[in-house]
Amino acid sequence: MLRLCLLSLEREQNVAVAYNAGVLGRRLAAMPLPDDVRELIRCALRWVWKDEEMHAVYMRAALLKLGSPLVWARTRVQQVAGATGGWTVSVRQHVRWSEAPFTRAVATLLLWAGGATGRVPREVWPHIDYCSFRSFCRYNVDTEGTAWLCWRRLTELAPHAPALSGGQVAEFRRVAEDEDRHRQVFKILADALTDDDRLREGVTAEGLAARIGAVGDFFLPQKTACISSGP
Repeated sequence: MLRLCLLSLEREQNVAVAYNAGVLGRRLAAMPLPDDVRELIRCALRWVWKDEEMHAVYMRAALLKLGSPLVWARTRVQQVAGATGGWTVSVRQHVRWSEAPFTRAVATLLLWAGGATGRVPREVWPHIDYCSFRSFCRYNVDTEGTAWLCWRRLTELAPHAPALSGGQVAEFRRVAEDEDRHRQVFKILADALTDDDRLREGVTAEGLAARIGAVGDFFLPQKTACISSGP
């Protein structure tokens, strides 16, 4: 369970950086979408991003609460690894070489280092490169599904490790439910877009809002109080 907690911390910190409002906001601004659709996507992803930030804070606090110097050190290492990985993925997926050659070069070196140390499986490499926004969403359908499996397993193990879980099975279950909602949101967005990041024929802002709202109305603009600078 401790290994799963450390893994989940790294993953949550990773996406808390990778879903950063600044990067995704700039990407959305450049996409050929109607303004109302762009705002729907921006607000849905901003809520996902804030969720992931809170998950990372929650898991870090749960680990540090154990008071073990070894766990403290491992927690900090996993957190830094997650943040570094998230930055690398964000740059590789959303920034072209022509836009920021030095930044892309640093991200590529970090990706190679991760591959050499076994932290980045070769199977993942094709997905960590500049791609359409639709491909980005499809990739995150899989990553959010994996996160859901991890948190669900933690929920199953928590009653057997009260010293680590602190009896907070309900909190683990709530995070698992968050991850499943995120997976659904990314799938809805992927289904709504074409490979050149245009709105698929027949998709409307009203229909997209209805599908996102069915997952959770807090993903919609009037519930998230979105600001123009973030997704």
